[in-house]
Amino acid sequence: MNLAAILGLLFSIAIGTYSILESTKNPKLFLNGHAIIIVLGGTFTVGLLSFPFARLFAAFKIVVRKVFGREKLDYLGVIKQIVEISIAYRNDPKSVMGLLSPKTHPFLTDGIKLIVDYGFNAQEIDAILENSVAGKKKRDREEVKVWHTLSRFPPAFGLLGATLGMISLLETLGEPGSQDRIGPAMATALVATFYGLMAANLIFIPIAERLAEVSSNDIILRNIIKRGIILVAEKKHPSYIDEYLNSFLPPGARANSGQGPENVTSKGPLKA
Repeated sequence: MNLAAILGLLFSIAIGTYSILESTKNPKLFLNGHAIIIVLGGTFTVGLLSFPFARLFAAFKIVVRKVFGREKLDYLGVIKQIVEISIAYRNDPKSVMGLLSPKTHPFLTDGIKLIVDYGFNAQEIDAILENSVAGKKKRDREEVKVWHTLSRFPPAFGLLGATLGMISLLETLGEPGSQDRIGPAMATALVATFYGLMAANLIFIPIAERLAEVSSNDIILRNIIKRGIILVAEKKHPSYIDEYLNSFLPPGARANSGQGPENVTSKGPLKA
């Protein structure tokens, strides 16, 4: 589970609860079904008008997997495996598939198959993998777009709820005792605005930003894998591959140099 996302959700609930309890003597005022239906129901309805149902449903499922799921990507583990593969490929190309496992990143597995099973050269592999990465970027952008689009609607529907409340208030201003109802009526009208702003800024926008961050990190990993597979196909020296792939990472996240990649596997001496 993503601890940061869980804490963020809990803090969002805490902030909303604290805001309600400290802002009024009557917290029940915020239990306004009219405001909740207008903001959340209106947002969901416009979402259905903007996107196909399947895409909207998929967007909600993705949140569970990408926002609240495990967030750590093992860049160093992938680089180490690519170096091991490069050593095996220089010694005995047929042994490479034995280094792959169910835990291996699917993109790395597919790329190695392009070398071992299909025998494509480096230029052909580059074209195929580049197209795959571009496709992944596009799919991720579409996922983020759904949530960025949805985030624009709650404040607007909150304003709509407030407008309806003000219309109801102004309609009764001429009636006896209407001056005593102005305060409570205005407070009720603004509850919808409160829900709209809370939903947009504590739920929808953070989810969109989180999905964009997850996508960015995943694309970095896929580019590392892509370049690594091409270098393996070109039979570059494992030390060069190790240093080159580590250069994708910030200095503090790189593997410690000092031991050659020959030591990461027991496949025998490295062929020149």
